Amino acid sequence: MKTPKLAIVAVLTFATISVLGATPPASAAPSCPSPDAGVLIRTGEPGLSWAENVGYDRDGNLWVSRSLRNVVERYDRSGRLTGSVAVESPGAIRLGPDGRMYVAAGDSPVNMIPGLPRTGRIMAFSPSLKHPRPRAFAIGLGMPNGLAFATDGAMYVADSNIGVVRIDPRGVIDKSWTARAPKNLSPNAVVNGTGMNGIVIIDEIAYVTLTSSLTGRILRIPLRHPNAVGVAVDLTGPLPGVVDDLAALDDHTVAAATTTGQVIVADLRTGRRCTVSLGEPLTSVAVVPARSRTLVIGTESGNIRLVRL
Repeated sequence: MKTPKLAIVAVLTFATISVLGATPPASAAPSCPSPDAGVLIRTGEPGLSWAENVGYDRDGNLWVSRSLRNVVERYDRSGRLTGSVAVESPGAIRLGPDGRMYVAAGDSPVNMIPGLPRTGRIMAFSPSLKHPRPRAFAIGLGMPNGLAFATDGAMYVADSNIGVVRIDPRGVIDKSWTARAPKNLSPNAVVNGTGMNGIVIIDEIAYVTLTSSLTGRILRIPLRHPNAVGVAVDLTGPLPGVVDDLAALDDHTVAAATTTGQVIVADLRTGRRCTVSLGEPLTSVAVVPARSRTLVIGTESGNIRLVRL
């Protein structure tokens, strides 16, 4: 999430949701036990190298979306830069079921301006090449931010302009499903904020963060019934929260990155949560392959942090 995006979303959020009532406080937030945090990749260009998102390919290489430089970079296990691909304002970067990498393009606050054409898209490329050539997989999106794949190969996009969008395996937007899913800029007692951002899928349920929310809310959206949206957990309630990306640690635990500098780990069954404070604004989080309790964290400075829980 880029700073201009935060400013736009914050104004829209608190202007539109001030009429909504406060929600009950979530469970207490103890400190996560013995976090071991360090810097995996250190940038030489703070700010300009803003790490909007992070994700792994099948070979264990880490891909980092450098949104302000319009590039996605590949790093090996030791943190050495080994390749790059040009993508306009890249957002989430995820491994697809076909082995290709898929990246949201157009993750820019410009695409939040009403009346402009929807130029957001999803790009796909082979991660094995040193300088892959991305190709458009899906078009017609607003401001695509987060993305995740379901077991049937369909892609679900958290679009900070439109809302939650389903894209079938052919790359076509499922208009019927999307029409029934939560919309951005349409807050209510459940969707108590705006700026749909991170998304993960666990057992046919999509969990979606709101960039600005009265309680740092994660929404719960059944894939078969997208209109039956509910509350998964409130990460910062009773206080407002600015929650960005999230990742699944297992079938009932998620970790979310916040722009206030915390990784918040939450149990979806109980609402219990704990926090790791890293001392700088965070943008994204991914689980290191085969190490479910080790996380890589994207930051606004561009550094890639490592957290072992």
